[in-house]
Amino acid sequence: MKINRVFALIYYDILVFSRAKWRVMEMFYFPITTVIMWGLFSAYMRSFAVEAGLIVLVLNIFWNFASVAQSNTNMQIMDDSWSGSIKQMLISGIRESEYIFARIISTTVISVALLGILLSMSLHMFDLRVIFEKPAVSSMLFLSTLIASVAMSILIAAFIITAGKEYGFLSWTVLQIFILLSAPFYPVSVFPDWLQSITTVMPYTATFENARALAANNAIDNGLLARGLLISILYLALSLPVYFYAFKRARKTGYLVKLGS
Repeated sequence: MKINRVFALIYYDILVFSRAKWRVMEMFYFPITTVIMWGLFSAYMRSFAVEAGLIVLVLNIFWNFASVAQSNTNMQIMDDSWSGSIKQMLISGIRESEYIFARIISTTVISVALLGILLSMSLHMFDLRVIFEKPAVSSMLFLSTLIASVAMSILIAAFIITAGKEYGFLSWTVLQIFILLSAPFYPVSVFPDWLQSITTVMPYTATFENARALAANNAIDNGLLARGLLISILYLALSLPVYFYAFKRARKTGYLVKLGS
């Protein structure tokens, strides 16, 4: 892997993102307006149940952060596919590791910037202090969320490279089912017994459970916190060989040419 190529791709991504007004709106407009709506709901719910409103607001911050950290990488890949630039990049000698690594870095920068906006807005507009009162726990939860989302983006990229760009809709749909099975607003116990075993190994389950405890000022389960980070790392460790295998197979079968045409 050559760092100069990675930085060149990151610079290219920043230029494309800054010039694509619809991408800027999609990445920032929807998360910001969603958090504002749930922040207002939180303010309203304080007269009934303070914890309920805070839990919804905190979890929406995590949800939007996870969504942008995953979807932007895959949307960049689809942009390259639709424009045909992915073929030019590969012909120029860009390696698959450089290609995905650059996308992950640029997406991380965008998603962390969005997270900063959401947290600042929630603190000053809705007096959300629970996240800032336990910075070590909050940082661990956000790190776990980021790693899991990066892993998801790599797995989705591998599938799109293997199956073709007609499956580009997975860029913004797959995460929804993983969030659903990660029990964001409810405990794992609400699922049928046969589904609970699947739910416990979802990448965001432990994170959401601790985020609910954080919002409600309950005791944080350090074991669960470590398990959430470990599961996220395992997803990332699994996603990388799958991605490289998909890229290698697509070269042999000619799918890479179809992806860029």
